[in-house]
Amino acid sequence: MDAVELMGRIVKETAEATKDSDSLGCAKLVVFCNAPDDNPFMAGAFHGVTEADAIINVGVSGPGVVKVALENARGANFEVLCETIKKTAFKITRVGQLVAQEASRRMGIPFGIIDLSLAPTPSVGDSVAEILEEIGLERVGAPGTTAALAMLNDQVKKGGVMASSYVGGLSGAFIPVSEDQGMIDAVSMGALTLEKLEAMTCVCSVGLDMIAIPGDTSSATIAGIIADEAAIGMINQKTTAVRLIPVIGKKVGDTAEFGGLLGYAPIIPVNTFSCEKFVTRGGRIPAPIHSFKN
Repeated sequence: MDAVELMGRIVKETAEATKDSDSLGCAKLVVFCNAPDDNPFMAGAFHGVTEADAIINVGVSGPGVVKVALENARGANFEVLCETIKKTAFKITRVGQLVAQEASRRMGIPFGIIDLSLAPTPSVGDSVAEILEEIGLERVGAPGTTAALAMLNDQVKKGGVMASSYVGGLSGAFIPVSEDQGMIDAVSMGALTLEKLEAMTCVCSVGLDMIAIPGDTSSATIAGIIADEAAIGMINQKTTAVRLIPVIGKKVGDTAEFGGLLGYAPIIPVNTFSCEKFVTRGGRIPAPIHSFKN
């Protein structure tokens, strides 16, 4: 079975398994490249073979806290801005480690890692997009978005590793469209596109996340999108992922409601030029060379 046939079968089977009256058959497809074993966040929170039978890995997420802290640094230079993010990440991480260690003691289960990822929710004020806009973007997706996101990620990591010797998992900013009200708004007004989201995945965790696409998107196009994201992960030796939602019966301009922490998403345009001849070549792409040293 080639890549397109496999993708078509996955999309069809997941669509049939997740049909509901609102989304008209929404199929959520998740693919990881370089997935870490100790990631406590869904949808990649599986127990890797290197993990203990029972272990406590804790995700510490505080985009709302970072946003409020940055409001006090509004108009300040980059040095002040970065120091504010770093100090805030330090405080959040210390609290997370104390909670994790106490949970470990009470449950008698080993403490593993603290994941510093800024994971948004649909709640107002809990948005990574709003952090980036507080940094100085009119809307996420504007020129400078990738640079601002890279800076945010770097400062979060720097603050976190000062606070804990057990930083692991993904430890970066998540950019799920349907779970972040600021991202939803940016897509709705045309400021944020699929191509810009792909560029942002080069500098953050994890990848193209919770993105609703037209239900008639071909399996070849979906395979091509996955291949692009996997290439970013392999060449840059980082974790990337694709969590696409082909929404059966809906097109660009429509909205898909998922409910709860999954939120809702506008159907985003997808490049309609075909990559079928590329993804149906068969065989496999050789592993990339990262070094000539041994």
